[in-house]
Amino acid sequence: MYTREQVKAITDKVIDMAKVDAAEVVFTGGERSGTRWANSSITTNLVQFDRNVTVTVHIGQKTGNASTRDISDAGLKAMVDEAVAEAQKANDSPNLPVWMGAQNYIPVDSALPNMVGVGPAERARLVKQSVDIATSKGVVGAGYIPKSDIANCTANSKGLFAYYRSAEMGFVLTCRMPDGSGSGFASIGGVKDLSMIDARALTESAATKAVKSRNAKALEPGRYTVILEPRASARFLSLMTGIFGANGGRGGGFGGPPGGGPPGGGAGAGAAGGPPGGAPPDAGGGGGLFGGLGGAGSFMQGKKPGDKIFSDKFTLKSDVGNAILRQSTIGPDFRPAAPVTWVENGVLRTLGAGAGASTNQSLVQVGTDLSVEEMIKQTRRGLLVTSFWYIRGVPSQDQPLLNTGMTRDGMFLIENGEIVGPAQNFRWNMSPLVAYNNLTLVGKPTPMFTGESFDGTVALVPPVRIEEFYMTSVSPAV
Repeated sequence: MYTREQVKAITDKVIDMAKVDAAEVVFTGGERSGTRWANSSITTNLVQFDRNVTVTVHIGQKTGNASTRDISDAGLKAMVDEAVAEAQKANDSPNLPVWMGAQNYIPVDSALPNMVGVGPAERARLVKQSVDIATSKGVVGAGYIPKSDIANCTANSKGLFAYYRSAEMGFVLTCRMPDGSGSGFASIGGVKDLSMIDARALTESAATKAVKSRNAKALEPGRYTVILEPRASARFLSLMTGIFGANGGRGGGFGGPPGGGPPGGGAGAGAAGGPPGGAPPDAGGGGGLFGGLGGAGSFMQGKKPGDKIFSDKFTLKSDVGNAILRQSTIGPDFRPAAPVTWVENGVLRTLGAGAGASTNQSLVQVGTDLSVEEMIKQTRRGLLVTSFWYIRGVPSQDQPLLNTGMTRDGMFLIENGEIVGPAQNFRWNMSPLVAYNNLTLVGKPTPMFTGESFDGTVALVPPVRIEEFYMTSVSPAV
């Protein structure tokens, strides 16, 4: 929607209008849109166009600010005059922030033409591809294609011009048998290149699961080897990324939208409505939801870089400039973001404040080239888990970050490297701090929403195999 040149013209104009000691301009603008379908028919096409300009001015030790959606010369001038008038009436503020000057950010092209040009017609074609396959399989599809094209920029009179534009889309699909006897799910999120969205393959996966999940066998609760497909894996990962922050996961949960990410997956830092380097991915984590009871603090107490905390198979990075994620390279406080390795082969590498990125920024759990099918072939006995319905923290003094949830949309029993049939869903209790010590296999990473909804932060996450995953009771839902 708004190119670098267009935004720079607006921010330069505002700064020139503000005849003050210092001025800072924040611009956010673009499109949020999406297509929903249910019962194999499109139900909604929606689009929202919006923009907002905010200016903050400093006159000596006084400060004032104002906002507008009117980017005409008259509208911008009225905004500046309002901010100046507010500053002139304000009391002195002896601790005004020191603004950054010009910075050099790692270049990233995150608004590709093939994604910028996607509109209702292109989304409808993807829905048609999906519905045709669902119909041929005898299932009913319901899904959502969120798309956004958002530009964010902060500029000031000292020369800062921190601009990031992201055009991205997702594809989320549930297929069910008409009589409700089976369900399957598939998704991908935060995709910057349209060619990465294969509606046919995703629908084949979801529809096949729906058909094959009928007449599920009830298994005994207990500890199982599980293969978590990327959506379940991403949700599980999000529960513990907060432990790498300044307080090591102590003193509160990780809730709240991460950086205000737009529909279609988190631009991460610099996302619409939120500052670069914002909060960690949204999570249901145990931790501070219970006043610290069961939080990560006891696990992280005394931990330092160089300590082994997870399995050799676990490596987690903020891979700033990643060519698939194409997320913002603007770091906390508008410093240039830099790649960060949080954990390498199970060894803690970075902890606390001062990192070059946050854990909601270009987050990558390093994987391999193994497909889910190849991981199944390497598994003697276990469960293939498609997705989790919801995840909530459980108060526990014995297991930091203990969480509970339910499996959904297709769970299957694996024996001797093959899927032998559907298994009835389970409720589970598990801490990611335990599970990632039991990690024995990782597959090929996929861009995936990490939060409970499908319009937040996106990370590059592989399917994973975890041993001793505790399934506590049978769940009757499909």
